[in-house]
Amino acid sequence: ELPGDVDVARFGAIEQEVRAALSAAVRQARLPVADHLRLEAEAEVTEGLWQRLFALTPIAAWTNEGLDAAQLVNRSISPEEIQGVANQCYRRFSIQVSRARDDAMSIHNLALDAPVTAQWHSLSPDASLEERVENGQRFADVIYGFSRTNVIVLEGVFDLPFPASNLFQYCLGYRADDTWHRLRVRVEGGGRRMESAEPVYLFDYLWATAAWQRPSEQDREIKIKRWVETRITGQGPQFDHGASRIKVFLRLERSSLPEAWVGKIERNYRATFKYIPFWRYVGTSVFLVVLSIAGTLFASTFVAYAFARLRWPGRDLCFMALLATLMVPGQVTMIPGFLIVKSLGWYNTLQPLWAFSFFGNAFFIFLLRQFMKGIPNDLEDAARIDGCGFLRIYWYVILPLIKPTMAAIAIFTFMGCWNDFMGPLIMLNDFRLYPLSLGLFSLNVQAGGNLGMMMASSFLMTLPVIVLFFFAQKYFIQGVTLTGMKG
Repeated sequence: ELPGDVDVARFGAIEQEVRAALSAAVRQARLPVADHLRLEAEAEVTEGLWQRLFALTPIAAWTNEGLDAAQLVNRSISPEEIQGVANQCYRRFSIQVSRARDDAMSIHNLALDAPVTAQWHSLSPDASLEERVENGQRFADVIYGFSRTNVIVLEGVFDLPFPASNLFQYCLGYRADDTWHRLRVRVEGGGRRMESAEPVYLFDYLWATAAWQRPSEQDREIKIKRWVETRITGQGPQFDHGASRIKVFLRLERSSLPEAWVGKIERNYRATFKYIPFWRYVGTSVFLVVLSIAGTLFASTFVAYAFARLRWPGRDLCFMALLATLMVPGQVTMIPGFLIVKSLGWYNTLQPLWAFSFFGNAFFIFLLRQFMKGIPNDLEDAARIDGCGFLRIYWYVILPLIKPTMAAIAIFTFMGCWNDFMGPLIMLNDFRLYPLSLGLFSLNVQAGGNLGMMMASSFLMTLPVIVLFFFAQKYFIQGVTLTGMKG
């Protein structure tokens, strides 16, 4: 936006002259693009250079009567800057050096001295490779199109410094073109054929390295999996190309718009499963939830029954003492509780996360007591006439009548245990014992603040709570509204 004191007509004339000079400089630079895209690419690069030049040039220069557009462009715009803007406007899929890892976990560069275009050749008529050097880095741009086919295949043959049967991992440096097309790899050598079990999506426009790894015990270990899993799809002499030689096939598959959207959605979920043992953490959380709900319902209903229906000395005093514990902040008992757990030998185990639920919950006991006091005494008297003791009355009379309140308590307990973060953080040190809440915290640390991955994992953690409330909302609302009402 121009200041008010700038002559708009004069600025418009200067802008036309500068744009013409920029366009001539871009044409002279001969952008490395296909001929049918050249006019469009030159127009986009010219616009990008104009935006940059306008942002960097002082406003006073635009009111200078002696401003020479050609001199301004020659002084401010270099060939490197034109190339930089062109790289931002015209993105290409590029491949770089290949690496191999053997069974001893040693990494070896493959054909490091050979041009990249000499290492690979296209098996598809709609694809070719063009050698490039940028910032001292040698790579090859893959010029491809999907006018006649939806699949592009490149083949590379590499000699390994170790037996081909010992190939453990194949790595490729690449720069995506942000098209969200799918890249798959097939490796033949040592009498077997390995194929990628999942695609690598060409997203973003940054250099990255993809690693395809032979099936091994590492696939089942609890660790960050930064590689793409493969599967053995064939074995035999037809896949033996020499004692130390492998063939690598890069398969670039076209993604339609729905497939690209699916790729964008599932990418963060796949990454979540690779960074943390998600289902193990889910299993731990489910284990803790089940035991916590069982313990809370058993202990709270039993104690509430004693406070509401039984008469014994000091009952009201004990109930007041129970209510007084609700006024003690959890932060006050946090350190004493930890010392008790440690003295019991329960530190770094799951016991303290569920065992204390079998001692009841003061708020839930109060909730149940209020509900039980509203149950008519006639039902209890009739049960006594039939010969029921206080335990059978509790089991056959009281429990069936308080099911709505028990359902509400079960929901509250589920949400509290499922979302509990502070308890596992204090009591656990072994990441193999983490519940899902603490596992997501470790994911945030390991993923370096990847917001997309965190949102995907948080959605997966929230989904069970949403589903539970959707199916149990009737019992939840009924239990809350009936609690404390007189019958």
